[in-house]
Amino acid sequence: MKAKPDMFSEIPIQSFKLGEKGLTHIFGELEARLMDTVWALEEPTVQAVIDHLGGDLNYKTAMTVMNRLVEKGLLKRRKLGRAFVYAPVASRDELLASVFDKMVRGMFDDDFRQIALAQMVDTVEALDAEILDDLTRLIEEKKRKNDPTG
Repeated sequence: MKAKPDMFSEIPIQSFKLGEKGLTHIFGELEARLMDTVWALEEPTVQAVIDHLGGDLNYKTAMTVMNRLVEKGLLKRRKLGRAFVYAPVASRDELLASVFDKMVRGMFDDDFRQIALAQMVDTVEALDAEILDDLTRLIEEKKRKNDPTG
């Protein structure tokens, strides 16, 4: 999934928590749970989200956090009857690709470029040397694709 670089440029991702898993890398735990639920249910009401999560969440808390996700540009909402329904502005994969795109662009700016490249290769090699082969293959494919003579 290739990210559109400006897709989430206005979303305030203020930190990336390395010790977390899933969406809690970039969101609080409740925001992550709510986003995952909206993706799963596609266009739920606040009550449908609460019911899906087991019914223990306070309605006003869920509504407040979901409305903040609307303000951040992650969800959109529309009135349906007497309630609002919420929908994601993009898929989970598109969001994660966009966040990763921002991280990579930040790592490879002028100040960090050489150290980031060297550390990435060293870390990948320590984790699984076969990943270096995968990276080499991807780089070669990209070069061939962008080569006007090839």
